[in-house]
Amino acid sequence: MTTTSPLQNGTATLGQRPIALVAWRATEAILRHSQATLARIDVTQPQWWALNNIVRAEDGLTRDEIRAVAVPYDMGAEVMVHAVDALVHRGWLGIGADGRLTCTQEGHEGLATAKEHMDRVRADILGDITEEEYAAAVSVLQRIADNLAPAAATSTVAS
Repeated sequence: MTTTSPLQNGTATLGQRPIALVAWRATEAILRHSQATLARIDVTQPQWWALNNIVRAEDGLTRDEIRAVAVPYDMGAEVMVHAVDALVHRGWLGIGADGRLTCTQEGHEGLATAKEHMDRVRADILGDITEEEYAAAVSVLQRIADNLAPAAATSTVAS
């Protein structure tokens, strides 16, 4: 007699689903949606990150400071420099005599438009999920990452 596990026939309960698979699918879906939304206004995700980081800095940022911004998804630091170059060319960022990058009026307007679009992305992500459920999900995923952080550091194989 052959038996089929719930994972094989697709009826797995949530507790039986591999969290890495679910988290990866959610990540892919969120990235696709946010990148497509930003593309409608001709903004890339790294440009969105660069604008936000520069605006948050009281006196703007230098290229070295932009290069040091933690970039997710293994994109590498140069992606931020390229984003800044595109934003300077577009007129959204200016470069002061001290080399600091700051938002121009056009940049502030573009950032406001992008923020409106990203607020809609967040609403789409949440759907019927409450803020409490969202916070709980993020908390659990963060705890999993924290639990595995020491393992990742000790499991690296020297080459």
